[in-house]
Amino acid sequence: MTMIEAITAISPLRPESRQALAAVLRTTTCRRHTELLAMGQVAHSMYFIRKGLARVYYYHKEMDVTDYFAIDGQFVGAVPSAFTQQPSRKAIRLIEDSEVDSISLADIEACCAAHHDLERAIRKMAFFALIQEQERIESLRFHSAGERYAELQKRYPGISNRCPLKYIASYLGTSQVSLSRIRAGIQ
Repeated sequence: MTMIEAITAISPLRPESRQALAAVLRTTTCRRHTELLAMGQVAHSMYFIRKGLARVYYYHKEMDVTDYFAIDGQFVGAVPSAFTQQPSRKAIRLIEDSEVDSISLADIEACCAAHHDLERAIRKMAFFALIQEQERIESLRFHSAGERYAELQKRYPGISNRCPLKYIASYLGTSQVSLSRIRAGIQ
């Protein structure tokens, strides 16, 4: 799936809007460990992982904390930095070799100004991102680590075989030892 196909699935786009996006979209193949955004940089692009795996992370009290993942067919970006144009406190790094679509925020703005169907789709994407963040907060507050692990498996199919467990444990807010017990069915 491409970024344009994913946006169209959220809200239908006219052929002219798809063409405008295609004209400014870049597709690249990137090696694992590539940083799409470093901490302290201002976000100037939005990304879509066609194939591969990325994680968004930050440091808290010298601990590496995974905030979220993007896996085959998912968007990733530093939304707070994109909106405020302030340096990001989070980084985006590829965990495996990946095929990535990217588009500059300036190009998105220009396309949205000219194509209101695209503007509507981007607005819906922002709402979906807000809803997902709220669900993540509620999950951390109200669900057990085992329940969070089950939800992770649904949201990111196959991730346990593609991602170091330390990143998954961090995302779940648990230790690697606890994650091993959860995976073994010993809770």
